[in-house]
Amino acid sequence: MTTTDIDQAALDQVDFALDSLPGQRLHDVLHAYRARGPVQPTRFLTIPSFVITGHAALLEAFKDVARFPPHLMYQATIEKAAGKTFISMEDPQHLLFRKLATPAFRSRAVASYEETGLRELALELVEKIDASREFDLMPSFVSRFPYLVITRLLGLPRDREDEFHEWALQMLQIGQDPEAATRAGEELTSFLAPVVEARRHAPRNDVISELLAANVEGRALTDEEIYSHVRLLFPTGGETTHGSLGNLLYALLGHEGSWNRVGNDRSLIPGAVDEGLRWETSIAVLPRLSCGKDIEFCGVDIPANSWVLFAIAGANHDPAVFENPDAFEIGRSTQDALTFGRGVKACPGMHLTRRNMSVALDVLLDRFPTLKLVAPDTAIPERSTLRCPTTLRVSA
Repeated sequence: MTTTDIDQAALDQVDFALDSLPGQRLHDVLHAYRARGPVQPTRFLTIPSFVITGHAALLEAFKDVARFPPHLMYQATIEKAAGKTFISMEDPQHLLFRKLATPAFRSRAVASYEETGLRELALELVEKIDASREFDLMPSFVSRFPYLVITRLLGLPRDREDEFHEWALQMLQIGQDPEAATRAGEELTSFLAPVVEARRHAPRNDVISELLAANVEGRALTDEEIYSHVRLLFPTGGETTHGSLGNLLYALLGHEGSWNRVGNDRSLIPGAVDEGLRWETSIAVLPRLSCGKDIEFCGVDIPANSWVLFAIAGANHDPAVFENPDAFEIGRSTQDALTFGRGVKACPGMHLTRRNMSVALDVLLDRFPTLKLVAPDTAIPERSTLRCPTTLRVSA
């Protein structure tokens, strides 16, 4: 079914939380919405909502904290499992806690780890893969690498690293299974508490030690605030990087010649990463809540406290900004992509995400220079809020 085949009756049935919207289907739906206007009624978890698909409209919405207060959605969702963090705060509290928490991830500890640690960790994972037969890149590498990176940066013990992914997924399901999400947050906290206490008495070259040492205007982070920011990091940083890496590998392996092209010219890696982030972003549709009064936006009346879906994938495929937007084209300019948002809640981890993806891709190209998808139809990215392949079966 093409964009022109999607009529209003079909659009009325779309639910961005419940529909799988695999591959091009998501982009066709977003194109169909945009053809009717940059802001359109839709559904999310069966609730009447609105979706913003046009690039100009979404850029304006990201910056409009009066009509679309960015903290509201996080308060209604992830804060219930992770706790209060800077993304669920309003200014000036948001700015203060952002200054306290985010510099730790641009610290000397992170910089030194980026130089050697990321590559060593990626090599550690690929060496465990049995390439003598077909294997699935998602569980063997893609789903593990981002979480292992986070645990190493934080300086956490390595004997329970495999549990972090499960805790992260459970915390993200706060809307569907609040009991499991809360329990996952509590289990992660029990794991963190003795580590934080140990770092207080014997700091190391890691992010938890940096968080303990952070001080802005005489204000330091409490233990609970450190727990909250770490609880936030696993589901937001780990899961989105996992999805972004999976989407990039699907793009390169699914487009004939792309894997070999990048393998033969590693200078193409940064452009491939940026185009992968634009072409199939892991947060294709970001749910937000409108403010507590009725508003008008782009000529559309939006009732108070409505779900408004920021369709980043729609903006990143807007033909008014990107020529031939549905094509994966390594080397195109992606500076206008809205993958990491804009405004006060723009993702502070964008540098680390790109770096993780670049290192992972370089190591995989070294280890598997002739990698091929075995079952392309099963590797298509799905879903909209956390979008990525479920499986990437390959042969080396």
